[in-house]
Amino acid sequence: MRSIVFNPLGLVLAYLLLLPVLLFGNAGVVSSLFGELEYVTPEASPNGHEVLIVGSNHGSSLSILEGGSLYTVTLLGVDFPKLNPYDGINLSLNSIMRSIVGLKAIVESSKKFNFDGPAYLWLKDGERTVLLQSLILSNGLGNFNGQGYINLYDAQQHAKSKGLGIWEENRDSLTKNSVSNLPSAQTTTTAGHMSSWVELIDVRIFDNGSFGLITLVTREAGSMAGTIVSVVSNTDITKDEDSFTINDQRELKAGESYVVLLTIDRAQTPSFNYNTIWVTYLDPSGGFLGLKNLNGARLLYEYEYSRKINGYVVTPLN
Repeated sequence: MRSIVFNPLGLVLAYLLLLPVLLFGNAGVVSSLFGELEYVTPEASPNGHEVLIVGSNHGSSLSILEGGSLYTVTLLGVDFPKLNPYDGINLSLNSIMRSIVGLKAIVESSKKFNFDGPAYLWLKDGERTVLLQSLILSNGLGNFNGQGYINLYDAQQHAKSKGLGIWEENRDSLTKNSVSNLPSAQTTTTAGHMSSWVELIDVRIFDNGSFGLITLVTREAGSMAGTIVSVVSNTDITKDEDSFTINDQRELKAGESYVVLLTIDRAQTPSFNYNTIWVTYLDPSGGFLGLKNLNGARLLYEYEYSRKINGYVVTPLN
């Protein structure tokens, strides 16, 4: 086991709370991570298929593209603590997951064709590869559950010995303080999110906000009718500035996409492929979107523009 430490001062929870959004780009993002995070190199090498990371789902899973097919992978060997969505560890984990969107990676799975489910994910940085699971565990952002065939115990012990993340000495008191300071309205939909069947996966904005596309995806078969999409206030995320109810009764298959065209002028509709139109404005500088499922769950998403991928990164916040 080789322990490579790139920041001699380590990471404490207060720093995790302030961890900035990391840089995008296949050559450099891993090096940028190494400049701020610690990493224990596992005694293993990648053996799998090259994929493109195209999305982050709730912090603990990633959407990957391989051969024109979209898959959702979870990180084999890692359990994530059940914390408030606005806890510093969750925010840091989300920052890492957002930052690797657009990277090429190697997915190592027991499956040869369908990569949905648990897998190892190796980030490519030029000639080097970095195991995402080890990076997360080395900084105390998750817990090694003993599953899989790569031993990640050393990475977890490294975080424990340095008191990083969930192993920080004053972690319990810091967690209680951060949770107690949050409005209760922000913490009531997490359980509902787990049973949601419609999710928002993509945002595109054109002509400085004159037009936009929001892509939803179904997790099970059914109709979108009654689903509510909303533009959420940047100053108070419990309030909607505008909302739109989908009335389409058409039955969709599980995994099927549904595209909402946003426009400020219905009379000037561009020739995009879409399912329904919503006359509204979406701020091209970034913001928040809400999605209310038929089961009543209110999901919150943040969308941010990235110069590196020349597009928007969508991050679930609950």
